[in-house]
Amino acid sequence: MFESLKNFVKTNIEDLDGKELEISKEFKEHHNKDSKYIIKNWLFESQQYRKWRITKLDGGDRLQVFNTVAYPNFKSEFPILGADILWFGTSQKLLAIFDYQPLIQEKKYLQKYCSSLDFVKNQYSVFDNNKMKNIYDSKKYFSPWVMICRGNKLNLDRDLNNIFCSFVSNYLRINKLHQNNQFLDLEQIKNNHIDYDKYSAEKDPADKLFKTFFGEIWTENFINNFLFTLNHNPLK
Repeated sequence: MFESLKNFVKTNIEDLDGKELEISKEFKEHHNKDSKYIIKNWLFESQQYRKWRITKLDGGDRLQVFNTVAYPNFKSEFPILGADILWFGTSQKLLAIFDYQPLIQEKKYLQKYCSSLDFVKNQYSVFDNNKMKNIYDSKKYFSPWVMICRGNKLNLDRDLNNIFCSFVSNYLRINKLHQNNQFLDLEQIKNNHIDYDKYSAEKDPADKLFKTFFGEIWTENFINNFLFTLNHNPLK
């Protein structure tokens, strides 16, 4: 599941003259003890993006997960793209969260880089679930326009591909329009990327999920050396 989303991201990175990077065997594909849960990962970079990663978790009919995060290079104050999609097959429930995750919460920064999310969200009312906003810290790395869907199979089949493609395409488009920094210098940008990884490594709800399926040791290694590499390694 979600293969079309992975391919869409990969095609757009290739259009940016990006390339896929080699990653260690333990992260490229990892199975739990009985192989009921399989996690696969991909890593890319381009001139504009120092790191763009994709994770897919295959739990068969029980659970399917897709996650992608795009980090612009340290010369750009542009937000970090984040998308999480979970399909719970047993209950036939969809949970998806999309955002252009801001480096700072200054109003003019948010308006310049994140407000176009509102246009995307208005096309898909199912992704405007305000009731779930309290699960995120709005004072940190989430925009006022974070898109949240708690839906069903109809939304999975009918809406998900279209809105994900719009979400990514709009992000790439506005990045092209705003090449000059207005709010942050190089050192501030780098420090905010480090803080983002530290914050995410501590708060990411997937941590408990991965520990349940793959154990604590592998999960800690995965978080620090693939998902959020600046958490303990500020130069990576």
